[in-house]
Amino acid sequence: MQISSLLEANTFFYACFDLFCAAIMVILVYATLTDVERTSKRYHLLSVLVSVMFYCLSDAFWMFAFSGIKIPRNLPTRYISNILTYLVMTACTYTIARFLFSIWESVGSQIVRHTKLVFIPFFLLIFLILTTPLTHLLFAIDGETFEIIKGPFYFPFMLFLFGYIIVFGLVSIALFFSTENDFAKEQYRLVAIYTVPVIIGGLIHYHYWAAPSFAIGLTIATFIIYIFQMRDLISLDALTGINNRRQGERFFVEQIRRINEEPHSTIDCLYLFMMDLNKFKSINDTYGHTEGDRALVATTEVIKEACSHIRRRCIMSRFGGDEFVIGVVFTPEEAHFLNEKLHNLIQKKNEELQTPYKISISIGFTYYKKDFKDFRTFLNHADKLMYEMKEIAHREAELGEV
Repeated sequence: MQISSLLEANTFFYACFDLFCAAIMVILVYATLTDVERTSKRYHLLSVLVSVMFYCLSDAFWMFAFSGIKIPRNLPTRYISNILTYLVMTACTYTIARFLFSIWESVGSQIVRHTKLVFIPFFLLIFLILTTPLTHLLFAIDGETFEIIKGPFYFPFMLFLFGYIIVFGLVSIALFFSTENDFAKEQYRLVAIYTVPVIIGGLIHYHYWAAPSFAIGLTIATFIIYIFQMRDLISLDALTGINNRRQGERFFVEQIRRINEEPHSTIDCLYLFMMDLNKFKSINDTYGHTEGDRALVATTEVIKEACSHIRRRCIMSRFGGDEFVIGVVFTPEEAHFLNEKLHNLIQKKNEELQTPYKISISIGFTYYKKDFKDFRTFLNHADKLMYEMKEIAHREAELGEV
């Protein structure tokens, strides 16, 4: 292709960047669709990938329509290209917001319950964009020069789109400093990191429209968040959404190393709660593995609720099968309270589910002593205590049946 002018050269390279970014999104969309993971957060991530892909394509179309290269520069093409671009920008912001909300939900953030109505303005924005050729509230196209004339709602429109993402970043930073849960901190940090390239790219594009910086910022941010999500697949249990055994063991090994290397308080101790479901095999054999999975998910919900207000370093993990582990720095009184709270919440969960079987758990908990030497000895001690509690539960069940 022979480039005959500076405008043509800029259009060509602008479109190349857009198409390159779109190609990256296509690869990530394919990888996501072929992945067996089907959580709500993955669904929202897929919607972000698709919307960013369409934005990059519409941005390339907009540039060709603006320059008049390959696409005639007239009133219809200018209106169509701008309306399409603004619609896709709105869709991008919406899908990004939904995805960031799903990240907040994954850590049980209470703020999510009170902010569902913030999605209503997106529908108003779509109506504003579609009616712009008649109202000129967002923009108008000069009939002779075909240049864009910004309407009275142009700046509020842009402010909302970018302000929305900025608010997510700022709130996530505040939540990051207000929680002491490592997993929650990592998720809030992820949301804050995501907003940075998007905002920078948007600001550059606003001042230098000839640079495809917004598409590049979206692509960089989405690629980063995709990598983080892939890492979550390695560290999270697919069924329950809490940490898997690998992450649980990593937490305990790190905490034990710190205890062995630093002076340890006699008031707060590192506690390990080992628990599993009683007669879980009979649930699977009698009602099927779907009900078994339901029981595991219900138990996870109980564990999350029981630990939701712990303001210290805490980890919840599934160690395999029907075994769950909680690691937390506690006082002895707090440890006994958590044990009682878990049993009480299990009873409430049974009343809520109304299943033909009852979920019950056996819990063994202990604190780390330096004579344990390592995590394996620590875990085995808690495991032994758990099976002692399981034997007691079995004997009580047998007496109840007599």
